[in-house]
Order: sequence, then C-alpha cells, then structure tokens
Amino acid sequence: MPRILITGASGFIGGYLVATALERGYDVTAAIRAGSDRSRLSDPRIRLLELPLGNEAAMAQIFAETGRFDRIIHNAGVTKALSKEAYQEGNVANTRRLVHALQHAGNIPDQFLFVSSLAALGAAPVDSTMIHEGQTPNPLTFYGESKFEAERFLASLDGFPWVAVQPTAVYGPWERDILTFIKLAHKGLEMSIGRNPQRLSFIHAEDVAGAVFSILETPEIAGRKLILSDGNAYRTEDLGAAVRQALGKKNTLKIRLPLELIRPIAAVTETIGRWQNKAVPLNRNKIAELAAENWHCDAGPLLETVQFQPKYDLYKGMVNTVQWYRHKGWL
Repeated sequence: MPRILITGASGFIGGYLVATALERGYDVTAAIRAGSDRSRLSDPRIRLLELPLGNEAAMAQIFAETGRFDRIIHNAGVTKALSKEAYQEGNVANTRRLVHALQHAGNIPDQFLFVSSLAALGAAPVDSTMIHEGQTPNPLTFYGESKFEAERFLASLDGFPWVAVQPTAVYGPWERDILTFIKLAHKGLEMSIGRNPQRLSFIHAEDVAGAVFSILETPEIAGRKLILSDGNAYRTEDLGAAVRQALGKKNTLKIRLPLELIRPIAAVTETIGRWQNKAVPLNRNKIAELAAENWHCDAGPLLETVQFQPKYDLYKGMVNTVQWYRHKGWL
C-alpha cells in the first residue's frame, strides 16, 4: 500500500483528497496545522501529522522520523490574505521550506503534486479563445502571483519529481464562497458583476480529487502543469441557471452591478477587513479578475493525457451541492 502525505488536509479540497486517497487504498497521512478543524478527518485509517510549514528544520526532523512517503500532495496554501507578503509567505515560502525539508531529510517522494490555481496563468489573452497550457503566465492578483512563483520555484529544481495542477473555480459541498450567491438566489436575488457577461469555467471538488489521483497514477508525468476544469465553457448566466435549477426556482430578480460601483465597495470591505485583521473575499486586488471577461480554459491536455472523465458538469454538480447544503442545514 503506497504511503501518501496530503498537506492542507483539513481544508475544502483537502477533505476530498483524503477521502479519495482512502477509497483508492493509500496509506494516508493528513498534514494539518495545530488547531485545525479535524471534523473531516475522523476515519481511523487516517494518520494525523501536525506539520509546521513555517519551520524548515522542524519539518526535516519530522520527515526523518516518519520515513519516506511514496507520494506527496501539497495542497496547503493561502487563498485569502491581507497583503502580498502574506500570500508569498503562505504559498511560496512554505512550498520552498517543505521541499528543502524533504531534501535535507533524504526522503524525496516518487511524486510531488502541487495544487496551484488557474489564477497563476491569468485570464485568456485577447488573441485567444481560452486559457491554455502554453500561454505566457499573467496573474492578475497577489494570489495568482504567489501560485505562479511557487510553480517557478518547483520548475527550478534539478531532478525533483514535481507536477502541478491548476484548478479553475472549484465548488461543491463544504465550499462557502459560492454559498453566498446560492443563498441570495434562494431568496430570489441573482447578482452579477460587470456590464458584459464573463466566460467561465468550473470544476466540482470531487472531480479535482479524481483528476489529481488520475495524474498521480499515470506513469511518467513530471514537470507538467495541467489545467483542471470539467471541460465545458460557461457564461455568467449559466451559473445563475444552474443554481436556479438546483433550487427549483424558475425566476429571480437579476441585478448586474457595474465595476465602477464595485471598486469603492471593495475598498470599503478591504478597509474593514484590515481593521478586523481578517482577509475578505472582495478587495481592490480582486477587481482585475472580476473585470477579465474570459476565464474559459483548455482542459484537453488533462482529459487526453490521463484519460480523466469528470463526473459532474456545472448543472449536475450544482444539484449535488445544493442538496448537500440543504441536508446540512447550510441553506
């Protein structure tokens, strides 16, 4: 039974990675921070490991004691922060320290999979119909920049067996950001941003985990960056339609907010977040992503290279998600 270490195991995507690893017969070690929510890690087959990503020497000692893992999924990272420096620390410096600790312990795995983001590539160039694997990266946010810098660090390593995945917008049970949109639609209000509809892409979290393990179990994949999506192209109105269908609502009041209005709102929420020392999802740095009109991405290399077939499209996946929210009392 191959040994696998999953960092960020207590998080949204991490919980799916752990569950899928167990289903596929791995010996699972879930790396968590002290004080992490362990509610999704109660299966007795899971070994819990408090891994101090901020302390390279301590991690090297831990890896010397745990022995070698066959595979490592580095999923831990920062998705919301108050500053560029916090993103760099959480996504770049922690990745660097983790790799160096493995090297110093002499326990480099057969495969090291880094969970990056489509934000590391940025939106589709003006001369392209979609975001594609070979485009010049142009991240639009501090978050995207930090993920790109972590990818670039891994690519600079000599002989280190890395591969990266770049998921597009991920949704599904346990996700809380899209829940806000769903709750508003449930009350009859459907809001979107920008004067023109965006082209979008999505992937269900269960399919993220399925794709990750399909990649890990495909021989001789190293040094690649693979975009993860369900392979479909959507527009802003598709998200609303999928949510209405899942909720069983025929109509909502649709309001489109211009970016000119969102910018001052983002400035206010950012300021409040700083007062409260709390990262907020809407801030001035996020505006560039909201303004970009084309987030359709090419998942062809994923579907062709590892023969992966997503279980959900947006409509089917949203039904699954809304049913779960209702069952858990979140909606």
